Amino acid sequence: MKHTRILSLVLCTALVCGLLAGCTGGSSGDSASHSTSSGSTASSVPLPDSTTQANTGSLLPGSFDENSVSSLDSISDAFAPCLGWGPGVSGCSLKSVIAAASLLHWAEQAHLSARSSEEIQDAFYGWFNALSAVDQENFAEAWTMIEPAALDLLSDKDSMTDLISDAGLDPDTLPGCTLKNWQALQNVLDQRVPEAQGEF
Repeated sequence: MKHTRILSLVLCTALVCGLLAGCTGGSSGDSASHSTSSGSTASSVPLPDSTTQANTGSLLPGSFDENSVSSLDSISDAFAPCLGWGPGVSGCSLKSVIAAASLLHWAEQAHLSARSSEEIQDAFYGWFNALSAVDQENFAEAWTMIEPAALDLLSDKDSMTDLISDAGLDPDTLPGCTLKNWQALQNVLDQRVPEAQGEF
C-alpha cells in the first residue's frame, strides 16, 4: 500500500511537471506569435506624410512653369519673319501681318506680362545685338509696320480678313494673344528699337 502511494505521488509529480513545461512552451510560442503579429502590423502602417512624394498638381491659370522660361530663348524663331523686308518692299503689308502674328504668338507663349521688362529687354538685345548692322536697320524699319498690324489684329481683326487670308494665316487662331502680353513686348520695343527713337 505504501508502495502504491509512493508510485502515485511520483506519477502525479511527473504529470504536474509535464503540464508546467507545456504551459511554459505555449506561453513562449504565444509570445513569439504575438511578436510576429506586431511586426506585421507595424510594417503595414502607412509612412508619415513627410516621406511621401509631394504632388504639386497643375499650375494656376495665368502662371507659367519652368519650361516656359525657355520660350524666351525661342525669340530668334519668333522674330525671323520680321527680317528681310521693309516699307515699300513688294508684299510688305502681308509680311507685316505674318510678322505681327508671329510676335503675338510668342508674347503669349512666353507670358511676357508676367515677366519683368528687364527680362524682355535682355532677350530682345540678345537677339538684336547678334544681327548685322543691315539687319538691325531692316528690323527697325519693319517694326513701324509690324506694330500697327499687331494692334489691328488685337482690336479690329475683322477689317483684316483679306490680308489674313492672303497671308495664309488661320483667322481662328488670331490674334492668339492677350493685350497685356502684347503690351509687355510693345513697350520694350518702342523704347529700344532705334527707328522708333529716330536714330536711323
